[in-house]
Amino acid sequence: MSHPLDDETTEPPLDPAMERVQAKLRRLLLVSAGTLGVGFLAVVFAVIYRVSNLDSRSDGAPWRSTVEIPIGSTLVATDVDGDRLAVTVDEAGGRRVLVFDLVTGRRMGETAIVAR
Repeated sequence: MSHPLDDETTEPPLDPAMERVQAKLRRLLLVSAGTLGVGFLAVVFAVIYRVSNLDSRSDGAPWRSTVEIPIGSTLVATDVDGDRLAVTVDEAGGRRVLVFDLVTGRRMGETAIVAR
């Protein structure tokens, strides 16, 4: 009985065209593995960087602020982005977006939404 994985049997040498194809495939495999390795290392370093540079403000004492919206207006929506609060209100004159600083409660600006 012969085993297909016998070391004693020698394979005939490949012709030059197949050797070139095999060399190209080997290079492609090495480039792909290198790219994958670099990408994996980039993700690992990004995670380590983010974990080691956590925002110190999140460790601080809790803060409280009050924001004032105009009397008679109806609150439609709110959105938070960092230290800013955007409040959408309905008023008699139309809709407005008011932007507040969350820490101080100070109004930073406003935008009127009008139909034309």
